[in-house]
Parts: sequence; structure tokens; C-alpha cells
Amino acid sequence: MSTVAQPAPAAPSTTPARASTFGSSALRRTLLFVPPLALAAVLFFHPPGGNPVFEGVRHDVGAWLFVHVGMLLALPLLGIAAYLLLDGLRGRAALVSRVALVFFLVFYTAYEATVGVATGVLVEYANGLAAPQQAAVAEAIQDLNRNPILADPSLALALGSLGWIVAMVAAAVALRRSGESWIVTVLVGLAAAFAVHPPPIGPVALVCFVTAAILVERSRARRGRSPAEAAV
Repeated sequence: MSTVAQPAPAAPSTTPARASTFGSSALRRTLLFVPPLALAAVLFFHPPGGNPVFEGVRHDVGAWLFVHVGMLLALPLLGIAAYLLLDGLRGRAALVSRVALVFFLVFYTAYEATVGVATGVLVEYANGLAAPQQAAVAEAIQDLNRNPILADPSLALALGSLGWIVAMVAAAVALRRSGESWIVTVLVGLAAAFAVHPPPIGPVALVCFVTAAILVERSRARRGRSPAEAAV
């Protein structure tokens, strides 16, 4: 009598979970937490400045350059941290946030390089000049800070600040749609205030960002998988 072959039992699924943007969780968390916290600490040394710009900066030019060079170096890492906060999220809100981050990085960096670093370098140079030459450079510094494209206020500052604000508000929406708590939503929304970076607003906004990131990472660890896709 012939026997009917029994189908082999199905093998357990071995499909891996969606990989993180950065494979190592230690590297992910380092990039997510450390740059915003380091930048928050640096910003507490931000001098008040003033107008005329040369007179407002000349006595604190060392601190001015320390803060703005540090900020220039930290901005790309802050962009990576914000991108990692969105890791695994899909939908319109997440897409808007990622696109807005590009505007923030391009235009806010241009503004920071001009008003922050270039102003500091020129003030430091002018400090070593005799009075007549110093006055001429001071006028050039003032004119640089009136530039409508790169200075304050300017097109670059407006687009860069708006980019960060939109990125954080859209990220808050995307995270809420993915199932994160209202606490996370509010903290990410408050992080938008970093667009006004001098203390205390800038550092407090970055602390809000890191606190939200810690809560999101804990939530993802409890779920044991990548973040749920947000609804379109």
C-alpha cells in the first residue's frame, strides 16, 4: 500500500528585523545623546554680544570663538541625532521632518559660519590693531552683520531656523502617530526652541531633545523591534 508523503514542517521564520540606520546600538545612542548634550554645555558659555557688534564681542572674543566653532562642528552631528530620532518612522510627517533637516543643516550652518565664526575672527584681528585701523575693521564687521543673505536677520537665518522648527514639530507628530507618549511629543516640540540658540533657551531645548530621545530608545527597547511605522 502506497503511503502519502507528509509535507515537511515549515521552518521558523528567520527574516531579520529592520536594521537600524547605525547597526551598533552603542554607536546609535552615542550619536543620539552625546552631541546635543555637548552642544548644550558649550552654549552656556555663549557671550551676550551687543551692538555695535565689535564693541559687544571684543572683550569676550575667546569665548565667542569657542562657542561658535564648537557649534559649527556640532551642527552636522545634531542633524544625525535628529535623523536617528526618526529611525524607522514613515509617513508624511516623518518625510517632512527629514526634508526640513536638510534646510536646517545647509542654511543654519551658513549663518553660523558668518555671524559666529567670521565675526569672531575679524574681532580678534581688530583687537590687535591701532585705533584708526580698528575703527575701519569694526565698520566692516558691522556691515558683515547687516548682510541680508547670511547675517542676523537674514535669509539664511530664517530658512535655517524654520528648518529646525518644522523638523522638530513634524518629528513630534510622527513619533506620536507611531505610538509614543504625549510626554515625548511635547519634549520634541519644545526642542524646536533651539532655533534661538543662546542660553538659556538653546541649552534647555537640547536637554528636551535628549530627554525625548532617551524615552524613545527605552520604548523601542521594550518593544524589541524598530519603531512602528507612522500612519500616513
